[in-house]
Amino acid sequence: MAAKKPSAKAAAKKGSKTTQAKASATSKEKSLNELVGALAEKAGVTKVQAKSILEAHAELLIEELKQNGSVQLAGIGKLKLGQRAERQGRNPSTGEAITIKAAKTVKFAGGKKFKDSFNG
Repeated sequence: MAAKKPSAKAAAKKGSKTTQAKASATSKEKSLNELVGALAEKAGVTKVQAKSILEAHAELLIEELKQNGSVQLAGIGKLKLGQRAERQGRNPSTGEAITIKAAKTVKFAGGKKFKDSFNG
């Protein structure tokens, strides 16, 4: 008897899992789920609780930046709201000159303890 070939759908599904596995193995950044899992393990809480904590922390940082323009993260550094002026740029496809709108940015300055933890 001939061996049964997997369907195109099954082959695509298998291929996507392999691609995802390779991407996560070579990726240096953690996905949200990986970060939640690591936080849950480190803090001794459930993944649901860890995700809730991360979301609440992000909301607090955004609110604080909007209100005060900066946030001090104890032992880590400081987030500061900045402004990037309108400027001229070029469309890389056509070479045409374009105007890039002004934008608000968030800048991070690492604290001494944070910086020193990477230097030996």
